[in-house]
Amino acid sequence: MDAMSAALTTIYFGMPLWAWIAAGLAIVILIAMMVAVSISSKKRAKWDRAFYLRRADARWFADSLTLAVADRTKGTPELVRTWTDGVPRMSTLSQQLYELSTMAPSDKRARQPRQLATAVDNLRSALDADVRLRTQGTAPGQESVIAESAMVVAQRRRDLDQTLFALSS
Repeated sequence: MDAMSAALTTIYFGMPLWAWIAAGLAIVILIAMMVAVSISSKKRAKWDRAFYLRRADARWFADSLTLAVADRTKGTPELVRTWTDGVPRMSTLSQQLYELSTMAPSDKRARQPRQLATAVDNLRSALDADVRLRTQGTAPGQESVIAESAMVVAQRRRDLDQTLFALSS
């Protein structure tokens, strides 16, 4: 038996040296894994909080801004002001959702903000078209086009509601 194998088989507190080395390595690996899981968990929680806030913004868009803009009793100046005030927030929301999708901790989580951004963008586009139609003045046959626009807005709002519901379940 050479000196190296004798040193490894030497007994310390009832266990050979190689068992102590293996146990030490296992502990180091376990600590490294716990740190990695902790960091990953914090990133995931931060992402979840950010996505929760974006969903709340989307809910506000569907329930408040959309209903205010779609209100047919508003005059043109009030309609334009309401929409003009809301558009930047919707653009920011859409951008934040796409950014969240690139920072998502998993593929499933990456799809969720993209789905929500698509629903938000579709409703924003429908509202934008509706506002343009309602503020351009009147022309023969325009009432039916405006009525159809209202139906498109209502459908896009339902789509956003369904997306929000699916994401919360």
